[in-house]
Amino acid sequence: MAFPNKGYDGAGHFATNPNFEVQRSNHFEVVLNLSTILPSQGDTVAEHIRLSVKSVTAPKVTSEQITLKHGNDTVKVAAAPSYEDLSIQVHDTLGLDQIDAIQSWYNKVFDWNTKLMGMVSDYKTSGILYMYSPDGSVKRQWVLEGVWPRSYGSGTDFSYESTEAQSVTLDLSVDRYHEEPVSGN
Repeated sequence: MAFPNKGYDGAGHFATNPNFEVQRSNHFEVVLNLSTILPSQGDTVAEHIRLSVKSVTAPKVTSEQITLKHGNDTVKVAAAPSYEDLSIQVHDTLGLDQIDAIQSWYNKVFDWNTKLMGMVSDYKTSGILYMYSPDGSVKRQWVLEGVWPRSYGSGTDFSYESTEAQSVTLDLSVDRYHEEPVSGN
C-alpha cells in the first residue's frame, strides 16, 4: 500500500493533535501498603516513600520459551511468565529516617538480632505504581502483588566531592504485576 507523499510537515502535529501528547517519565508515584506490615508507622512510612521517591524501574514481564521438535523442524512456544523485580531510589531524609523505616520492614524478612527469618505473611504486601499525564490525571497504573524488600542500602557513595542528595536504594521482590485499566480513560 502506498501512502501519498504530503512532504515533510515538521513536528507541528505534537502541538496540534492531542493523540501525540508524549508521556513524561517523571510523572509517577509508588504507593506501598505498609499499614499491616508496620502497624505503628506503616501509613507514615508509605506516604514518606511516596513523596520522596527519586526513581523506580519500569515493570517488565518476560515469558520463558519451550522448544518443540518434530522431525528436523522446531518451533518455540511460550511458557511461564517471569516478573522482574523493581528497584526504587528514595531521597534519604532526616525528619523521618528512611533507612530506619526500611530497616524495620526488612527486619520482618530477616532479623539480624535473632538470626531468624520472618513469616511470609508478616513481610509481603501490595502496592500500586501510578503514571500521570501532564495534567495530573492517572493514565496508567500497575498493581503490584507479593512485594517485599530483597535488599536495601545507601544508593549514593560518600564523597567530599559530591553535591548530590543522599538516597536509599530499595530492591523489591515482586511476585507479579499487571497494568489495570484506569476508569475515565
